[in-house]
Amino acid sequence: MADEVKALVPLTRRAFDLYAMSLPFGPNYGDAEFIAAYQVDRCSAVGAVFGTPDGKFVSLTMRRNLDHRFVMTSEVDSIPTLHQAEDRLLADMKPGQPPEPLSPGERRRPPLLQLGQRTPCAAFQLLAGTPIRWAALNAVMELYLALPNPDHNFAPDMQTMNFDSRLWELYLFACFREMGLQVSQDVPSPDFKLEAGPLVGYVEAVTANPTEGRDGSLPQLQHAPADKLDRQAGDAAARFAKTLRSKIQRAYQEEPHVVGLPFALALADFHGGGTMVWSREALPTYLYGRLSVVKEDENGRCAVSEPIEKLRGHNIPAGLFNDPKMRGLSAIVFSNACTMAKFNRMGVLAGMGVPGVNLRRKGILFDRRPGVLEPIDFDMAVESAEYAALWPGGEAWCVELEVFHNPLAAHPFPFDLLPGATHWFEKDGEVVCDTIWEHSVLASTTNISAPKELHSWAATDSGERP
Repeated sequence: MADEVKALVPLTRRAFDLYAMSLPFGPNYGDAEFIAAYQVDRCSAVGAVFGTPDGKFVSLTMRRNLDHRFVMTSEVDSIPTLHQAEDRLLADMKPGQPPEPLSPGERRRPPLLQLGQRTPCAAFQLLAGTPIRWAALNAVMELYLALPNPDHNFAPDMQTMNFDSRLWELYLFACFREMGLQVSQDVPSPDFKLEAGPLVGYVEAVTANPTEGRDGSLPQLQHAPADKLDRQAGDAAARFAKTLRSKIQRAYQEEPHVVGLPFALALADFHGGGTMVWSREALPTYLYGRLSVVKEDENGRCAVSEPIEKLRGHNIPAGLFNDPKMRGLSAIVFSNACTMAKFNRMGVLAGMGVPGVNLRRKGILFDRRPGVLEPIDFDMAVESAEYAALWPGGEAWCVELEVFHNPLAAHPFPFDLLPGATHWFEKDGEVVCDTIWEHSVLASTTNISAPKELHSWAATDSGERP
């Protein structure tokens, strides 16, 4: 056994958590305490040991199958000692043995890096073509393999013209599994069925895309309008309106399996290069028909909201949620973090980066102190203790996820169905938020530093554009 034990290579908790996205419950282990994790044979199998409240141990093993997906092959509880748990783990990991077979009738999942005759888009080339983003590539591939049932076109779509849409689906899936939800893809649409105990809801992913022709190149950088009203109620708000209205017309809430259940559209902005850094404030303006303005009174400056009837420069009514016809839409899920930079950070934090590649994130945090209107600047190394301390357990997939609730929804979206998101809702005539996070990133960029031989592109990943 002593020679065999050498086959166990330690894994960090964050690395195992990424692989555990393949588990039905994701990286959530109930009241068991994570003790240690290991891999064998260059990650052909992984496993972890957990401690239980009664002083016993649990070993959990996952092995790759023929299409490289992780499947849980063993979970043994009530093991008396840690040493015995590690011995059981090694035996169940079966080092040197062939991969697990596919289930009867299960189709092979196309390899994400197998292009065939396809010409990859610029974003996919950026993801897969240089070591400085291999951490992101590894995170993308593990999440792709963990998806319950992606459609047949997922891999070619991501390689070519629909990179953004597919990245958004992977990001949402990571958020959902991270929060312990049971995620199903058993019907063609909506994209995700979410379950948490008795709570059930559906989510359909949608992206705001460039208005000009899409030729596979990266869109031109678009700077934020200098005028605040333009930022809140101008072209970005109109792009959101057109994108959402187009999806709403498909009436997903009327599908037989969705009728009577909460339904949300999940929106991400890819309509221009860098637009994620500033377009987010246009969304609540369009949804609730309210502008956020700063006024001064005898008590000083304060933020208030004012009604707006139409978007600036467009014949589009503001206030999607004010329309009784939208009662079938329970909420809009949103994030400005579906970026290659996010996947790169999460991959690096999971230990999947290349030595010599260092990430530094710079941006602004929401200041939750009463009466404070300005954000908090931050500039931190991603692998530093200072950065990890911003959130319990370090950066999570869902820290930038937001849910905007429709006050007129026929079937309100349960807050507890997405417990890790920031929730926005109407209360006493104002739009307020509720979140478990002390620190929320409003906008950021992630800078890459690495030796020249590791990359041939500019050493900056925009936090707002893959």
